[in-house]
Amino acid sequence: MRWLFFLIVALSFPPSASAEKIAYKVEIKGVSDADLKEELLSYSFAKQQQDNPPSSLFVLKQRAKKDIPNFIKLLRSYAYFGANVLIKLKKQKKGLKLVFQFILGEPYLLKKVVIHQDTTQLATPNLIQLNLELDKPAITTSLLTGEEKLLRYAKENSHAFAKLCPRKVVVNHDLNSVSLDLCITIGQKVTVGDVNFTGNKNVNTDFLKKLIQWKSGVLYDQKTLNEQRLKLIDSRLFTIARLQLSTKADEKGQYPITFELTERLPRTISAGLRLTTDEELALFRLAWEHRNFWNKGENVDLELNISMIKSSFEGSFRKPVFYRPENTFIVNSAIVREDTDAYESLRAEISAIIEHQLSRKKRINAGLAYRFSHVTEKDQATESFNLISIPIHFSWDFSDNFLEPTSGGRLWLDEEPFYDIDSGARFHKQKIRYNHYLSLTDSKNLILAGRIILGNIWGAEVKDVPADLRYFAGGGDTVRGYSYQSLSPKNTDGHKIGGLSLLALSLELRSWVTESIGIVGFMDAGQSYTTAYQNFSDLRIGAGLGLRYKTPIGALRLDLARALNKRPEDDEFQVYISIGHTF
Repeated sequence: MRWLFFLIVALSFPPSASAEKIAYKVEIKGVSDADLKEELLSYSFAKQQQDNPPSSLFVLKQRAKKDIPNFIKLLRSYAYFGANVLIKLKKQKKGLKLVFQFILGEPYLLKKVVIHQDTTQLATPNLIQLNLELDKPAITTSLLTGEEKLLRYAKENSHAFAKLCPRKVVVNHDLNSVSLDLCITIGQKVTVGDVNFTGNKNVNTDFLKKLIQWKSGVLYDQKTLNEQRLKLIDSRLFTIARLQLSTKADEKGQYPITFELTERLPRTISAGLRLTTDEELALFRLAWEHRNFWNKGENVDLELNISMIKSSFEGSFRKPVFYRPENTFIVNSAIVREDTDAYESLRAEISAIIEHQLSRKKRINAGLAYRFSHVTEKDQATESFNLISIPIHFSWDFSDNFLEPTSGGRLWLDEEPFYDIDSGARFHKQKIRYNHYLSLTDSKNLILAGRIILGNIWGAEVKDVPADLRYFAGGGDTVRGYSYQSLSPKNTDGHKIGGLSLLALSLELRSWVTESIGIVGFMDAGQSYTTAYQNFSDLRIGAGLGLRYKTPIGALRLDLARALNKRPEDDEFQVYISIGHTF
């Protein structure tokens, strides 16, 4: 009954509600790596409870001791198998400082890797193939990645039913070393059979077979099959495409494949709004899209754009798997009206293009286009142009993310020879655009982004090229801080006439200060010239600050820009509001 006596005593003398709490701050010492220090703090229970002060030193010490096993576990994952942690309490003017003193020592090195497999059918991969390196710190993520690559290696070499068995990690504290034993059950080589699709209620099955170029009777290759799965996702017809390999062979000894699909809704209606203080003021966009018009992935897209200086109605039709799975037949058409400080234009254009997909990231297309326009330059008579052209376009996107790139780049090359049916004039227009992205931190929340645009028109004088095909600089798409088309050569009357060449350079430093809010510092420079080549003279520079708010469809952008080498006609600043990064 002794426990009952102590319980009665405890209940009779409860802790004083007025007992003073012990305020404290957590500090980590002995760790120079800022990212590791931040991760250690995130593992600390004492840090998490910092705003809930304990009532005694005993409780505080218990909190600190509770952190030690978590710290040791984390440090071992970074190869610090001999690390030790000491707890110290220091008095401060206000409360205490709880100090975790880390004695990391040297990281243990990976000295030996042994791979055990149940058959000699598959050659043992070397350490380079597994991304493992001897005499380097035995970081847990590297060891696990090596194990995953071993399984992938087997599956990419037709052993579809390969499985990992338990790994063995041996730590030698005398030698500060680690040895790793990997184990895999290879199993037999697998030949794939027929393909089946489920979930494609509205998409033609024969079309899907042509799209992925299916061949039965070939050896299983996980990499190739995943590429086929990505083709289904890239078609924009499905939200999910899962690949399932049958566990039973058919009468031919082959294993059927099934793609489990979830269809997207085929139609999309979208709207957008861009605001700016320059000549455009506001751009309203309304679009309708159908991605499966005749049940074989045909895409129909209609788009209306209205602004103070430009209105257009555009339509496009895309027919995938055009004779070959890599080909898409495209018809584009548009009616466009422009009214800028430089010219007024009313034009109709249509083109027929064949696009060839070189790889998942690279595309090239070419075709034939016709363009009829009435163009009136300021204080000039209206001219009509009947132009036929051969548009050629190449694109290569090797960035890591479509909406929020943090590394890699994007390249666009355009070449379009023109012929005027009426006058016989010939010229060709070129444009090169390149964006590059560089992450300055491991957390990828500080990005340096750069862009260069080079445009050239060869084979004609300025007067022989329609004004709405010439190059202009200035505005949100080229040089922020200067109004739309304001960076342009002028005639003797002071009117903008546009140029035969364009140079635009941009640099942005993007920082995400929270999960959804970012700030951007930027600088743009550019100019257009009457010569067919850039002479780099009179470059105009704009700079400013921007705010970004991350949304599921891209970053909401607010930019405030100012001309640095300002001319008398330039405004004090320009404001730009839209969806998506500038580049």
